[in-house]
Amino acid sequence: MKRLICVLLILSMLMGCGRQVISPVQEAYASPAAPVATFQPTATPSEAPTPDPTATPRSSLATYPPLIDSKALFPEEILSADGEPIGSMGRSLLEADGISKVAFYDRFLEIVHRADELDSEILRLSDQGRTLTADRKERTSYALMELISTETQAALTNAYSNCTGDGEDLPMAQYSASIDSVLQDMQRMEERTVSFYDLGASGAREYRTVLDRFMGETVVPLDVFRALEELLETEAIAINAALKADPEAARKRELISFGSFEEDMRFLIKVTEDLCPLSDGSSLPMPMESYGREDMSLMELAFHCYPGMAYLKTYAAQGDEAQQARWANAPNGYLAGLAIHCSFAVTQYLDGFGLDYVQYRWYEEMLDVTLTGICALLIHYYGYSEQSLAEYLKSWNAEKFVDYLYGKAMSDPFESLVAVYGYWQYLDICQAALDAGCETEQRFLQDYLASGPAPYEALKEYMVSLYQNQG
Repeated sequence: MKRLICVLLILSMLMGCGRQVISPVQEAYASPAAPVATFQPTATPSEAPTPDPTATPRSSLATYPPLIDSKALFPEEILSADGEPIGSMGRSLLEADGISKVAFYDRFLEIVHRADELDSEILRLSDQGRTLTADRKERTSYALMELISTETQAALTNAYSNCTGDGEDLPMAQYSASIDSVLQDMQRMEERTVSFYDLGASGAREYRTVLDRFMGETVVPLDVFRALEELLETEAIAINAALKADPEAARKRELISFGSFEEDMRFLIKVTEDLCPLSDGSSLPMPMESYGREDMSLMELAFHCYPGMAYLKTYAAQGDEAQQARWANAPNGYLAGLAIHCSFAVTQYLDGFGLDYVQYRWYEEMLDVTLTGICALLIHYYGYSEQSLAEYLKSWNAEKFVDYLYGKAMSDPFESLVAVYGYWQYLDICQAALDAGCETEQRFLQDYLASGPAPYEALKEYMVSLYQNQG
């Protein structure tokens, strides 16, 4: 019965399959309608190849402790969906308030320097014959073009003129040339048409190495697979409950928004300050609009802005030096998983839109992301072909969507997988903390922010001991 639910889920999911953003999700244990399921993974199709378990992989580049080997294997390691890290550096500079011209100038030069380093890495990978997914190339190109647009350069010049003190003119030509060089060299890279597994004998091991780096610790692929299937089963139960409460939810495509980017952001800022205020008591700034953000729904903004990624970066700047150092090296899994949870919390404030419908839409988006993450792991690490993937998807009554899911997993090798596994880890740690005596999930969220980022096992031990000791 649980598997049959997914026929409805995926049919409704594909109505919006053109969307490329990781969207927030409903928390698995927050509602009686969505109990956490215990579920054993479906057996791997016998004809599908698997990596040699005796082979020694390359050293993982976990955030803790730092290792010597820091060279990226693939462009995905140094480019993110919004042109990180220079994208966030530029937005942070525009949002900076009350700084001197000297400080602004130094931070501006850091962007130029980081762009030059990024370009060197792009050229190194290109010389090695490394390829880049078409989806990553397109999205990062838009972000880089925005950074050197006339509007952004004028905004930077205007912000600099409003800073205190004296300073020389910004080297805008150098800034533009450095970022444009990254853009041009990235666009010249060949697009990937095969999976990581098919890149060579070490393809699966290299994929795992990159996954380790994104997660900030060594991962066990089978454990990741089991975790994501458990999450998928939970989503099936929850979305079925939402459909029972509102049978028309699958047919409606109502945009969840207050009408404009500004109105949505004012609402999200108020919610964020209620959920997890900044430690110094300051108010949150309105984040800079980046490419396409004005067209996002409120749920998408909640992931990308407040209380999601933009807030986490703002929060990171409020800690002491040791905490800022940890946040500066925060792995993608920790950030994206936490952003998913933070953005889910917004749904509790959206009863005016119909809570059943809002939850349905969150689960619908999450179903897409989780299935993509599972398929990415099976394709790029275990070497599944489209036929092998179709055999696996039969267990979810989803084999007819193999073309869509295979293509999406090829264009998204890491992001969905890292985000949903990071979220599963967050849920696991939160549940352990609640069992240990934490009073509320909001209290846990604030303590989790103050404690991390760190490897998940270490975080779990620390958070459980925190509430046990208090009890």
